[in-house]
Amino acid sequence: MKQFFYLVICVLALTACTGGYKKGEKGLEYKLFAKGKGKKPNYGDIIQMQLMQVYNGGAKDSILFDSHEFMPRLQVLDSVNTPVEYFKILSTMRVGDSVVIRLLTDTLQARLKEKGQGQQLPPYLKKGKYLYTRITLMNIFENRAQADSANKAEMVSMKPRLFKKQLAEFEKEMEKNKEQLAKDDKTIAAYLAKNNIKAKKTGWGTYIDVHEEGTGEPITYNSIASVKYTGRSLETGVVFDSNVDTAFKHPGLYDVRMWEVGSSIMGWTDALQQMRGGMKATVYIPSTLCYGKNGNGDRIKPDAILVFDMDIAKVQSEDAYNAEQTKLQEEAMKKMQEAEQRKSDSLSKPGKK
Repeated sequence: MKQFFYLVICVLALTACTGGYKKGEKGLEYKLFAKGKGKKPNYGDIIQMQLMQVYNGGAKDSILFDSHEFMPRLQVLDSVNTPVEYFKILSTMRVGDSVVIRLLTDTLQARLKEKGQGQQLPPYLKKGKYLYTRITLMNIFENRAQADSANKAEMVSMKPRLFKKQLAEFEKEMEKNKEQLAKDDKTIAAYLAKNNIKAKKTGWGTYIDVHEEGTGEPITYNSIASVKYTGRSLETGVVFDSNVDTAFKHPGLYDVRMWEVGSSIMGWTDALQQMRGGMKATVYIPSTLCYGKNGNGDRIKPDAILVFDMDIAKVQSEDAYNAEQTKLQEEAMKKMQEAEQRKSDSLSKPGKK
């Protein structure tokens, strides 16, 4: 709710600015709100900024982009990465300042034509209307190490917001498939009853039959879950993929970065949130949370309900996971170097007569 009111206020503030604009280059007009007392950026500095873009199309304004919903943008302030007309405006700002930049859609179309790109504006961008961009200068970094450190901190705070937003968006999509979800739920429930399987149903409709509870860390939005799995069709029982069955030729743990919603099927995201390290379970996933009406190749039919045997081998934070991967790489490199050294030593020894 707080985020919603913030967006409304920002949109009204942007589109209400009708006077007092200064002329910039290449059709830009801008209005600077000087609230900062920090330093100004130098050529080549990396600036951190919040950016919001709004289209003033008449009765209803449209938010095209808002970095507040994700994380601040990093931009190298030079003539290569920053168009000169924006560079001249941004280089006058201090940390804490904001600027509203507007550009007529007619001017934008003319610039595209001038560049010979030949592309047309999207149909919803009408002639005689404005694109407004609000930029707030948050910080200035003199080198990439400083910028990366700040960016990492922003990513930590961004993850829960982004994870929650992505789940909410998917729940809206699920509303369009209520009939299929109800049909799948009936099929899964009948199968479980017939086979005397007592599985717990999630809010989204995935069923989890726990075989071993596990004693490891619970899986959260910030986890990397390393999973052993075998997947099969509920209808046919035919296995279509596995990382424990050598017949499928990709042994090894499957690592799921929970915050990367959509990197695996949504049924996995749903199930894993209910699981923890060491847990072993069979998961029954409605088709809407799998591959839906499209299916996936020859092995997964449209509207197929899928079943996964899942073994949560590890649950780690991103930092712990990265440290482990670095250690494994270093050990592998050391072994290679030692093997090369042994080979070199053997070649340098005189042969027997």
